Amino acid sequence: SLIVIIILSLIFSLIFTIIIKYNKLLSPIFIVPLVFLSTEILIAIFVYGFPWFNFSLIISNNDWILISLKHFGTLITSYLIIQIFCLPYLFLTKKIFKQDIIYFFLFITLPLVITIFINLNFAKNYVSEKKPINIDIFQLNHKTLIIEDNLQIRFKNIIKHISNSSADLIIFAENNYPFLIEKLNLQLIQDTLRSDQTVIIGATRKEKDKYFNSFLNITPLDIKYFDKKILVPFGEFLPFRKFLTFIELISGSNDYSKGEKNRYIRLNNNYSYIPVICYEIIFYWKLINNLNHKSNIIINITNDIWFGDLLGPYQHFYIAKLRAAEFNKPLVRVSNNGISGFIDNNGKILSVTKLNKIQELKRSINLKNNKNFYKSHNVLNKYLYFFYLIFFLINLRKYYGR
Repeated sequence: SLIVIIILSLIFSLIFTIIIKYNKLLSPIFIVPLVFLSTEILIAIFVYGFPWFNFSLIISNNDWILISLKHFGTLITSYLIIQIFCLPYLFLTKKIFKQDIIYFFLFITLPLVITIFINLNFAKNYVSEKKPINIDIFQLNHKTLIIEDNLQIRFKNIIKHISNSSADLIIFAENNYPFLIEKLNLQLIQDTLRSDQTVIIGATRKEKDKYFNSFLNITPLDIKYFDKKILVPFGEFLPFRKFLTFIELISGSNDYSKGEKNRYIRLNNNYSYIPVICYEIIFYWKLINNLNHKSNIIINITNDIWFGDLLGPYQHFYIAKLRAAEFNKPLVRVSNNGISGFIDNNGKILSVTKLNKIQELKRSINLKNNKNFYKSHNVLNKYLYFFYLIFFLINLRKYYGR
């Protein structure tokens, strides 16, 4: 944690030192949020695995302000948070005050108000049928240390939970299935299910000498799966393995392979959902697309036991809240040791488990094909940088035209 803070401090301080020294064209009220946002994007894309450093996390516990994520998306929401904190600067300096205030309201506030108006009108005319579904989630709190004798006990416990459940959808956590799967032969689970039931459970799957962190969707008649696409460096694969063999004591001798299947699973009763494994939930720009944006729900299975009793499981859970609001879809999160829960399409927590406890949660959810605005999020992201480009060129002409 301390190393990360030091690295981020060096990145931001270097960037701002350069800007303060050489910037002659843009007002600090605009350049500061732009730099923070641009740095956030660069860290997310190039510093693999760390896109959770975004300012939109500040609002993760405020259900009222989460509405901004629904309409604007993560990047614009991050930008607005920083921009709002910069606004007092307008009243502390008289330098080009009038110009800055005009630019702010005309090119930032007005487009966002228009966006909300358009989105609300689209949503008002969007008719979606309600589909009730009963969901049962199990937080098993399996320990990381696997003892061979415990595997059968764990499996029998899973079968017991399935046989005792009357829910339509039964969900366990990431890698809760205790055995390595080399063939998709899970007949005992299939035989335990009623004809209209589905089980979701995480497992490690082996195929042609490759290992996959898999999300299994099991019905009495078939098995669908999704393999994790965004792997954890040093946890699920070792970068530059031949140069870092000494780290194998921590990361293991085998790497997981990246999945290739589409992030979309359809249930037999015409529901569909977006499958997300573990920390994939933080990669907001990689989760939703033209194939799955009409899905009814997001299902996130994870295992946060590596964090122990620290803040990681809480932070991870609140990031999931952001995705529910941003994609306008209810989200079910099942973590091996917590925190598990149900979150509605506005990011509001409906029910939640405690950390490091064995718990079961039941809930009936009305699934609707809620209209989401991820395409308008992309348009706004491009607009923001287009505005700054035009703004920069205008000021460049003024500066050198003197």
